[in-house]
Amino acid sequence: MTLDLSFRELVDAAANPNAASGRPLLVAIDCIDEDPDQPRRNFSERELEELSQSIGEHGVLQPITLRRSDENGRYVIVMGARRYRAAQRAGLHEMPAFVQGVGSPDRYAQMIENIQRDDLRAPEIATFIADRLNVGDTQADISRKLGKPRDWVSRYASVQSMPEFLRARLEGSSIRALYELYQAWRTHPDEIERLCAMQDSFTDAQARQLARDVRAEAGRANAQSEPPAGPRRSERSDLLPEALLPRAAAKGRGAATEDQPPKTRVVSQSRSAASLAIRVRYQNRAGQLVVDRLATQGSRHAVVLVDGAEQAEEFPASALTIEEILSR
Repeated sequence: MTLDLSFRELVDAAANPNAASGRPLLVAIDCIDEDPDQPRRNFSERELEELSQSIGEHGVLQPITLRRSDENGRYVIVMGARRYRAAQRAGLHEMPAFVQGVGSPDRYAQMIENIQRDDLRAPEIATFIADRLNVGDTQADISRKLGKPRDWVSRYASVQSMPEFLRARLEGSSIRALYELYQAWRTHPDEIERLCAMQDSFTDAQARQLARDVRAEAGRANAQSEPPAGPRRSERSDLLPEALLPRAAAKGRGAATEDQPPKTRVVSQSRSAASLAIRVRYQNRAGQLVVDRLATQGSRHAVVLVDGAEQAEEFPASALTIEEILSR
C-alpha cells in the first residue's frame, strides 16, 4: 500500500517536525519503538494473527499515532501498538502514521483509545487507575478525564486493596463481580476466601448470590448466639434517662439537682447498630453509612465511607438513598 505524499510535504515535515500535519507520513517500522508505559500490556495472539492477515492483504487502513523520540530519528507509539505488531508480523517495512512533536505522552488519550475499542483487560484498567492515583490524580479527576462514572472508577480503584485470591480472578470475572465479593470479604473474609477457593471465576449474578448467602448465614449465626430477649422497652425503665421517668421513680433513685444532672444509661442500641451494614448511595457514589459517628455539619447530614475511599465524607441525609441493610 502507498500513500499519496508529495516530496514537498516530506521536506516540510522534516524541516518542521513540531508542525501539525493533517496527513499521515510513511515511517520505517525499524524506527518505531513501543511505549513501555502504555496501558495495554497483553495482546491476543488470535487477534494479532487475524489483523496481520488483513494488513497483508489490504495494508494498514488506519494510520497509527507516533511522537518523536528524544533519540534522533526514532519514534514512540502513542496509539496503535497492536497495528504496529501486526504490521511487523505481516512483513511490512513501513507504515502510515500521524507524527506528533517531542513531549510527554498523554496517558489519558492512550487509555481512552483503548477503552473505546473495549478490548482492555480488567487488570490493565486497574493498573492504569492505580498509577494515576499514585501520581496524585483523584477518582473524580480520572472519572472526568475518561468520561466514565465515579462508581466505575471506584470499582477498579479498589483492586489494589483486594486480597490476592480476588485479584487473581480478574481475568475470568467481571469487575462488578469482584467488587461485590470484595465488599463481602471486608466483613466476612474467611467465608469469602473459603468459597472462592471452590470456583475460579464468577458472573455478576453468582457473586451477588454468594455475597447474600454469606451475609445471611452470618446473620443467622449471630441470631442464634444472642441471649434471649429481655423485657420489653416499656418494662426496662432502667435503660431510660432518669429525667424521663415518672417523678415517683426518680425520687426512688434520688432526684437530680442542678449541680448533678441526671445520669443517662447507654441504651444497647449501639451494639445492634454495630451488627448492621447499611449500604447507601449519594448521586453516583456508593458507600457504607457510618452509624457510630455524628456529622460535624449537624443532624441533617450523615457520615458515609465511599467505596474505595480512605476517609469518610459528610452528605445531606435527605440526598442519601438506602440500597441495602446487611447483617455483619
